[in-house]
Amino acid sequence: MITIGIIEDNHFQLNNYKEFLEDFQECKVVFACRSMEEFKALPYKDPDVKAILLDISLPGESGISGMEELKRIYPDAKIIVLSGHDGKEYVIESIRKGASGYIIKTSRLMEIYHSILDAINQGGTLSPKAAHMLIDHVSKDPLESVKDRLTKREYELLQLLKDGHSYKEMAEKLYVTVFTINQHLKKIYQKLNVASKSELISRIWSNSLFCSLLLISCLHYKCA
Repeated sequence: MITIGIIEDNHFQLNNYKEFLEDFQECKVVFACRSMEEFKALPYKDPDVKAILLDISLPGESGISGMEELKRIYPDAKIIVLSGHDGKEYVIESIRKGASGYIIKTSRLMEIYHSILDAINQGGTLSPKAAHMLIDHVSKDPLESVKDRLTKREYELLQLLKDGHSYKEMAEKLYVTVFTINQHLKKIYQKLNVASKSELISRIWSNSLFCSLLLISCLHYKCA
């Protein structure tokens, strides 16, 4: 069972997300609140929550500010920011605070559902719009500094990631399988001395590689 919490200030959207997700037999919405204050006032907080959809523009305490409390109560839950803001600073700050993904509110409901699955099964997710926004922010090739440490194929793979291609698209362009793409990415992680998403972010936070390497960790995984 995929247990989900939702914090969204818009009453219509809150109900829309809740009703849509509960149409899936494997999904159960355990709380649906319109603010962090309403969430904190809940008399009982189900300890088994696997994913939380979180709006960052909330009345009172913001979603970004409330993320620390959510991580304290649900240390294993995947927090997916669902926001109307598409500025890079919101994406970066959200993930820096502990979010496992960032989805733009204009995303279709089915995309949101698959993003929840991606966050739980793959560890992170970015909607294509959020990913492309990060890519557009990079004014020069951010991969040049690591070019000498990678094979030609690994560097080519990073270039495709930078251009916003999904794993399936990269596999098709390189005439390999998605499994092979994953194997190449593991080698890239090893060469860049990165063992996890959190380590990657902490190591390169002040580095110009951040926006591109963040995509390796959180790019929306589209295999279907």
